[in-house]
Amino acid sequence: MAPLLPPVGSEVLKHFTPSSLEEIQRRHEVEEKEQQGRKEKNIEIAEEDLPKPASDLEAGKPLPFIYGDPPPGLLNTPLEELDPFYQSQKTFIVLGKGNVIYRFNAESACYLLSPFNPLRTIAIKILIHSYPL
Repeated sequence: MAPLLPPVGSEVLKHFTPSSLEEIQRRHEVEEKEQQGRKEKNIEIAEEDLPKPASDLEAGKPLPFIYGDPPPGLLNTPLEELDPFYQSQKTFIVLGKGNVIYRFNAESACYLLSPFNPLRTIAIKILIHSYPL
C-alpha cells in the first residue's frame, strides 16, 4: 500500500545523478509496458483515476515547509524529482533563491547536452539566477 503522506524533511532532497536518470528510464519503460498491456486488453482508465501533479510542488512555487530548509549545498544544483507524478517522467528540479522550484527536462538538450554537461549546468544556473531590480 502506498503511503498517504509524502516523506518529510530535507533528507528526501537528493542530487540528480546518472543512476537517478537510469532509475527514471526504468520506471518509464515499466509504465509504457503497463499502458501497452491496457491497450491490448482494451482497458480504459477514467480521467479522475489518473495521477495528477501535486499543486504545492508546482514549478515557480516555493518548496513546502514540510521539507524544511535545504542545505546550502543543494541550492542551484539538479535534484531528484519530489512530485510522484513526475517521478516516471524524465525531469529533475533545481531549487533557486527563496527555495523556489524550477523543473527541467532530463532529456539531452539539442541532442548532445546531457543534464550533467557542465555547459548545461551553467546555463541552468544563469537561467534561475535572481538578479536584484
